[in-house]
Amino acid sequence: MWSDNESSLDLLGCHHIVDVIVSVVENEALSPATVGVFGDWGSGKSSVLQMVRARLEGPNPGNKQALVLNFNGWIFEGYEDARTALMSTILDEVASKTTLTGKGRRLVVKLLSRINYMRAMGVGAKAAFGFAMAGPAGAAVAAAPELIKKAAELLKDSTEVSKEDFESFLKEDKTRELRRDIREFRKEFEELIEDTKLRSLVVIIDDLDRCMPDTIIETLEAIKLFLYAHKTTFILGADERLVKYAVRRRFPDLPGEKVEVGRDYLEKLVQFPVRIPPLGRTEIETYINLLFAKDSGMGPEKFEEARTKAIACDAQTLLDVRFNHGVASALLGGKLPGDLAEHLALSQRIAPILANTSGYPRQCKRFLNMLMMRLAMAKSRSIELKPRVLAKLMLLEYFRAASFKRLAEIQAQEQGRPAELAKAEHDVRPTPIVQDDEEDDETKVLEKSPEKPKKQKVLPPPKPSEVELPLWLSDDWSREWLESEPRLAEVDLRPYFYFSRDTLGQVGVVMPRLSPLAQIIITELFDASEAVRQNALVKAKDLNPDEAASVFEALTERVHQEEDRNDERSALRRCFDWAKARPELVVQLLTVLESLPVKTVPTYAVVGLNDLPDSDEKRRYAKRIAGHWAEQKENLKLQGIAQYRLKDFKD
Repeated sequence: MWSDNESSLDLLGCHHIVDVIVSVVENEALSPATVGVFGDWGSGKSSVLQMVRARLEGPNPGNKQALVLNFNGWIFEGYEDARTALMSTILDEVASKTTLTGKGRRLVVKLLSRINYMRAMGVGAKAAFGFAMAGPAGAAVAAAPELIKKAAELLKDSTEVSKEDFESFLKEDKTRELRRDIREFRKEFEELIEDTKLRSLVVIIDDLDRCMPDTIIETLEAIKLFLYAHKTTFILGADERLVKYAVRRRFPDLPGEKVEVGRDYLEKLVQFPVRIPPLGRTEIETYINLLFAKDSGMGPEKFEEARTKAIACDAQTLLDVRFNHGVASALLGGKLPGDLAEHLALSQRIAPILANTSGYPRQCKRFLNMLMMRLAMAKSRSIELKPRVLAKLMLLEYFRAASFKRLAEIQAQEQGRPAELAKAEHDVRPTPIVQDDEEDDETKVLEKSPEKPKKQKVLPPPKPSEVELPLWLSDDWSREWLESEPRLAEVDLRPYFYFSRDTLGQVGVVMPRLSPLAQIIITELFDASEAVRQNALVKAKDLNPDEAASVFEALTERVHQEEDRNDERSALRRCFDWAKARPELVVQLLTVLESLPVKTVPTYAVVGLNDLPDSDEKRRYAKRIAGHWAEQKENLKLQGIAQYRLKDFKD
């Protein structure tokens, strides 16, 4: 299995991204600068930042005078103001990792005292945008314990800075205007950087998108207001969508959707945005293959050779799979270690669906880790699971949870071999029909040789659009899943579902898969304000398919848990809203509705059902469900509404 933490080992071929970031840092004419490394949750931002740091701290002589610092605002959240936490961390690192003159020590102590004043006075959002804000007259400012400790360390071996000097700084702070304090802080910070003789100070700020909106804004304000000095470069790693959301939350009174406040804010702050795109099919296959190769036992030297070849592509091979069975065989003389051949074939099967659904390294790793854990659990019970079969079932589990639960039900009823699945697989990939060609009578008369074989013709299989599949397999994604290898018709699925029981209960594993933005959207979908709920639906378009599916799965988990589905804030209502916002999930909602006990279905589901479908096939399924509701006698209110509205459903 593989660690989910960031890594400086490049398996993605992203050195071109690292190169451009390093070039900005090393160009003194661009200083001060802010670089934004933007990408969705799990896209590899933290790994890119690790690679940048490794490059800047590497053996290149040009980087000898660069001090690289890491800051994670998430660690301080809830304990300290993000601005003062960032500023004091930088000063502490500069003081401990550089050789300061007496003037430099004096500047550090003075800057620390200013930070103490800001912390005590609680510098707020007004200061961030230049509002005049003077401290209350006669306010007593007590030095924070950590400030005293840091100052004591600086004073310990210094003859240039006395204890009396330090105390005078604190006294001076009592009557100082905050507006002047901001200007003087930046000036003194620039002087400190000059005193260190550093060529550049690089501050890498990661996990910004994990922080609360206020922490995000406070961190950005500290950079722009206090620390944006010559010879400094700030490198931010964040999901751009979360930063924009934080800005909108901070300034809710600004005009609505016509003014892209979040975008404008970022454009002013970040001069060099670098965006990490999702991986394509061939990139995901190469990445997964390298993960398998790393753990295959081929040896570090051979693996490094394989990795180097995979990431060092040219213009002709950019879109090719750069490490696969053929490359591995050539590299290892045709002898692949362990299960590497099986794993490379597995990668070829799952890469297209992973690419179309998520396309990010973290999701790939988590999928593979769960796959390997289930194989290991089965092995410990002396049960052999075929990796490719398990992987195919897990794809359905991860990206079409309602369909996976439906398959779990029918395979349990049919001894692990559901006839509905077998028929669906045959229908989407039928064997071509071979039949004798009809000959006219004249040909039969002229035919003299009875031994001559009859002519045959092959009838093409029906088009996918002509095949009617069961509801739970009727969307485009499920069709592609059905067409993928291996076929499951002849496989006993019972042991595979036995080791998937953790996701088949009332509470599944959806929450760990939710990105920060997806978690925010779920919270807003249940907000008391209609405007907030509608805004959450507007943001639906910003999610990738994997995130959208995980939001729907989280909603359906709540549907199964809630007692009153007639409530205005019912999770089932939110499912209808979400399916309208993300039409590719309509079939999943229809599957959920079909599985609910009729007694628990609220009457509004009839109208919602008619509003959903966006294709003839989905309309047929919707009418079938409504027809069932109209005929049943367990829920008379639902029956009455369904009978009345059934005429509105189109065939």
